Formats: sequence, structure tokens, C-alpha cells
Amino acid sequence: MLGHKSKKRFYTGYFAAVMATGIVSTALFLYHRQELSDALMAVAMVLYLFLSYWYVARFVKAPGDMWADLTNPATAFGFFTIVAGSNVLAVRFIFAGWVTPSVVLGAIALVVWAVLFYTVMTLLITGPAIELSSVNGGWLIAIVAEQSIATYLAAMIDIVPHHVEVLFLLASAFWAMGLMFYVIFIGLIMDRLLFQRVSFDDLQPPYWINMGATAITVLASSRLLSIHVHAQILLTLRPFLEGVTLMLWAWGSWWIPLLVILGVWKYWRGSEKVDYHPSQWSIVFPLGMYATATTTMSKIHGFKPLHWIGGEFLWIALGAWILVAGLAARQISTRERRLNRRQLSEND
Repeated sequence: MLGHKSKKRFYTGYFAAVMATGIVSTALFLYHRQELSDALMAVAMVLYLFLSYWYVARFVKAPGDMWADLTNPATAFGFFTIVAGSNVLAVRFIFAGWVTPSVVLGAIALVVWAVLFYTVMTLLITGPAIELSSVNGGWLIAIVAEQSIATYLAAMIDIVPHHVEVLFLLASAFWAMGLMFYVIFIGLIMDRLLFQRVSFDDLQPPYWINMGATAITVLASSRLLSIHVHAQILLTLRPFLEGVTLMLWAWGSWWIPLLVILGVWKYWRGSEKVDYHPSQWSIVFPLGMYATATTTMSKIHGFKPLHWIGGEFLWIALGAWILVAGLAARQISTRERRLNRRQLSEND
């Protein structure tokens, strides 16, 4: 039941590294930085394969611990990074012309989403009461997962335009569902931030998903608005989609300065040391998604002035990716040196 804690420390959102790497690769592709984009796509593929093996191995060796993570409201939503990571990579494959691998990843993402979403929601409803302190920005990864499905389905329209009405209807349904859950979850998160005491430890990197969830929702709706194939349902929904897209982009943009200020407060006033943690990819992903969403949105009639903003945030996102990757590399190097020293001392 919800509320049990995992015995072993395992960060459930490791696939955020795939999300971050994949979306920065996509943003670079949109700005015609082909070689760098392909390099990051290759990194994302390696990360995806490695993490898939790691998660499956942990499930086989320690299913009890995995179940404990899944039934803990503070960690359960991290598993949705599997869905979002799969779809971000699937969309990048579509841009590369790799249709079959994209379809496989899209199918995996849909199945994993269905299993995770209904399992977690059932446990939330039937389990014990949840304390508001368990609510955090990581909950919004579930919305990112739903919007990643909408984005993937919208991208597939370019591959199979003869199924435009079915794909558009499905993509719109996932987009609308993600929007509704965002409204619900962000209400809980704002309640947590505004009406509960917030400590330095509470402000973890996943709070950047407050902005990232709006960014991927903007990307999904912008992809739907960019469809050139005639569809009556698109003509019907266009005014609504345009209005909500602008509203969410403005709301997501509002979050960015506040998140930066809170980060400065956390690390400066809290005197916290900046060390690598896999949750830091949850900062890189929203920045890359904001760049990608803003660029895609700028292609819609009336939103063209936003194009330069997407270009500037591309380099911010790339810089953040390099910084987090550098921290990860430093941590791995430090661990290797400690392990070598330990082995030398044991041999002596």
C-alpha cells in the first residue's frame, strides 16, 4: 500500500537523463546543428539501453524493492520517466527517418504508461491518506508522460497522413487528459509551496517539471496546430488550442525566473554543495523542452516573434546538459579512484 518506503535507495527517475539528452538533441536538430544533434542522439540511445537493462535487472533481482518504490507516493511518479524518455527518443527517430524503431519505442511507452498510470492511481485512491509533504514537482512527470504520447502521435501524422483523423483525435485526447491532470497536480503543488513550510531540502530539481510539464504541453498542442493535412476536427479545435497554448507558454515562462531565484536561495543561503544527483537531469529537460516548444510554437501564425527565445534557450539547455554531464563524469571518476585505492590497500 502507498506509504511504504523502499529498503534500498534507488532513484526511480533515472530515465530523465534520456529525456534531457533526447530533447536537447531534438532542439539542436530544429536549429540545424546536425552533427551535435546526432551525437547527443547516440548518447541518448546508449543511456536508454543501459537503463532499460538496469531497471529490468533490478526488477528480477529485487521485485519487492521495486514494488516498494512503486507504492511510495514520493517515488512512484519517477517511473514515468520511462514513458517520456521512450517517446522523446521516438520523436527524434522520426526526424532521423527511423520509423520502425520509433514505432517500437512508441508502443513500449504506451504499454508502460497504461500499466503505471492505472496502478499508481488505483493505489493512490485505495491506499492510506497521503500527506501533502509527499507532493512534489516529480508528480508532474506523469503529465509529461501523457503529453509525450500526444507529441509522438502528432509526429506520426507526418509518417501516416492517411490516418490523420484517428491520430489527431488520439493525440488531442492525451493532450486534454494531460492538461486536466496538470491543473489538478499543480494546484496541490502550489498548496504545498505557498501554505506549507518549505525547507532547503524540499526544493529538489524535479520542481523544474512545474515548467517542463507546461512546455511539453505547449509542444504537443503546437505540433497539432502545425498539421498541414486537412482535418475537420483540427479546424474545430484550432481556436481553443491556440488560446491554451499561449496561456500555458506564458505560465511556463513565469516559472523560470522564480525557479532560478529559489535555486539561488537553496544553494547560497542553504550553503549546499553542488554535487551530481540524477534528479538534476530534471532541470536540463525542462530547459531543452522549453527551447523546443517555443521554437515549434513560433511556426504558428502570430507567434513568430518567439523564435529567437527558443534559440537562446537552446544554448542555455545545452550548457546545462554539459554541466550536469560534467558533474556526473566527475562523480564516476572520483568513485573509480576510491575503488582503486581500496583495492591497492587490500592487496598490500
